Amino acid sequence: MSPLSSISNRSSGVSTVAARSRESTAAKLTVTTAEGDKVTLSFQQDTRASFSAGAAYGPNGRAAAARSSYQQKTEVAVRVEGDLSDAELKDITDLIGQLAQPADPKAPTSSASLDTLQSFEFAYRRRTEVDFRASQYSIEA
Repeated sequence: MSPLSSISNRSSGVSTVAARSRESTAAKLTVTTAEGDKVTLSFQQDTRASFSAGAAYGPNGRAAAARSSYQQKTEVAVRVEGDLSDAELKDITDLIGQLAQPADPKAPTSSASLDTLQSFEFAYRRRTEVDFRASQYSIEA
């Protein structure tokens, strides 16, 4: 039985529900090649969504409304200090592919040697927030 099905002709009230979510993801990779070239790749994405709905009822009927929104912002930056060779570019691409794969202890290790790379630093952060609220008010006349 829905909460609104037991309403008498003399009651009035309001029901509302609202939900919001936000997710932010950021990653940064800095690679130094054996020749001293430096490459920095950064990625940031922010996603927001919201939904709200409400219904009002009274002796003369009901009214309902809903609203939703979605926003996504993505930023990507690449900075190269030096002159990359084709081999260095291939090794950096291979490294990104390895970092993008989830760790699986049963998976074979990569055959890429990444010989042209001296070092790299990688940072990844993901944050999710969710807020949900619901309410119902009724008045007997």
